[in-house]
Amino acid sequence: MLVVLSQATVQQHTVNARELNQITETARMLGMRVYSLPAEPEHWVDVDAALAYVPVFEQPQTGIWVGYIPKPEHYTALYQAAATRNIWLINTPEQYQTAMEFDRFYPLLDELTPLSCVITELGQLAAAEARLGWPIFVKGAIKSNKEQGWQACVATTSAELERLSAQLLSQPAQARGRVILRRLVQLRMLESHYQAFPLGREYRVFVYQNQVLAYGFYWDAPSEEFVLNAAELASVKNLACEAARRVGTPFIAVDIGQLINGDWIVIEVGDGQFSGLSQVQALELWSQLKAKLEVVAE
Repeated sequence: MLVVLSQATVQQHTVNARELNQITETARMLGMRVYSLPAEPEHWVDVDAALAYVPVFEQPQTGIWVGYIPKPEHYTALYQAAATRNIWLINTPEQYQTAMEFDRFYPLLDELTPLSCVITELGQLAAAEARLGWPIFVKGAIKSNKEQGWQACVATTSAELERLSAQLLSQPAQARGRVILRRLVQLRMLESHYQAFPLGREYRVFVYQNQVLAYGFYWDAPSEEFVLNAAELASVKNLACEAARRVGTPFIAVDIGQLINGDWIVIEVGDGQFSGLSQVQALELWSQLKAKLEVVAE
């Protein structure tokens, strides 16, 4: 049986909140045991209290945390508390951090992803500029500010790079004290835009134990250009599985992009528990995950 620990609430004012509700209801529909968690880990009196209504299972159960990206210490605390109820989160704390924090997974991907540098202070920018060249994509160790548009993510001068890096260093939820500077590669672009952000031909692939569960176009924009032919789909799946194998996190989301020359690269990865669906169908993803876990349990 799959046990879902969900932070979904009746408040659905954001895209993320609506998606959490969609995933949680899908899990219920598929017959999974769903238990609610308080919305904010920072407000938990203690983790055991957050799991007060979760029973102790006689047999080990696989658990999935459906919620917002937690701090490492909160993930570890919930992992340990759930284990006392014989629920084992699908990814260990170490595997969670490896998949979520760029500077942890980047060395494992090597040539599969664009050249990148990690800085923790502005004094390191000059060396990174010299190594990467212009333009430079700027993001935090956890996520970028792409919701704010292209100008919030791409630097073309030293002044822009310093401004964007300083902004991210002041945002712990985005950066956790580290800014990632990436060589901006030329992706195959679509005609559509997202808040002035040019859309690349990019895909999110969910993988469990090196097997593809489901995939979908990364951007929430309709386009005939994102449809993959058989050869392209095989390339995307193979690359996603190779990235997952290297990172070593059982339930993982891998973002794949196509270069203008037709080659495919890994953009980044993330813990599958906290990765948005993009255009992946929740029912397909969770049906496949349930089926894989049931096979393992047999």
